[in-house]
Amino acid sequence: MRLLAGLARRTATAEETIRIGAVTLSPERLLACARAVADDVRGEPVVAVHATASAETVVAVIGAMLAGAAVVPVPPDSGPRERAHILRDCGARLMLAATQLTAEVDVHPVDLRRGSDNRHPEPAPEHTALIMYTSGTTGAPKGAVLSHRAVEAGIDALADAWAWQPDDLLVHGLPLFHVHGLVLGVLGALRVGCRLHHTARPDPDAYAAAAGTLYFGVPTVWSRVCAQPTVATRLPSGRSR
Repeated sequence: MRLLAGLARRTATAEETIRIGAVTLSPERLLACARAVADDVRGEPVVAVHATASAETVVAVIGAMLAGAAVVPVPPDSGPRERAHILRDCGARLMLAATQLTAEVDVHPVDLRRGSDNRHPEPAPEHTALIMYTSGTTGAPKGAVLSHRAVEAGIDALADAWAWQPDDLLVHGLPLFHVHGLVLGVLGALRVGCRLHHTARPDPDAYAAAAGTLYFGVPTVWSRVCAQPTVATRLPSGRSR
């Protein structure tokens, strides 16, 4: 899949590609797990993902995309009414999750012990990659439809502007149901081909301990970092975005 161009370039090495919390995945393992998910959801036009800060979420998103489905990240803290609206509005009949849970549609737990080497047809550039729902501040959440071409173009433009390179180590703890955390913070790393360390939460100490070269955060995150000078001084080699 073109969106994962950078990941494909890393498969010749045994280096860790993604670390989320305590879970690490090599390029080969990440693709094998995602292909197993793709086998399971093949034929589904829309697949929801219970988007916790977990390796299962990353595997679920990539696997559903490999299968050609439009992926709908569902905030794990959404209440029953909001979640029901999102699932009904997008038309998903299936939700992928890290664990079994009760929802308005069938839930399929993602098992990182499973793998597959099956290949799936490349989604067309104009095919929907993601449906990202708004926060619902001015009404019911609305789905913003993003094609594969749009996601790729956005990542490529920012990679150029930020001098984002394959030898970077991206560190962040942003939610995986937002554009910043998921599209840029995960898919961006896989397209660029750099390593990713997701700290599960945007904790200043965890950011410093990760020793990254590129950090993602929002103003609240940087305010917390600045409030801890001993932590801030441990981030001299990193660029913040």
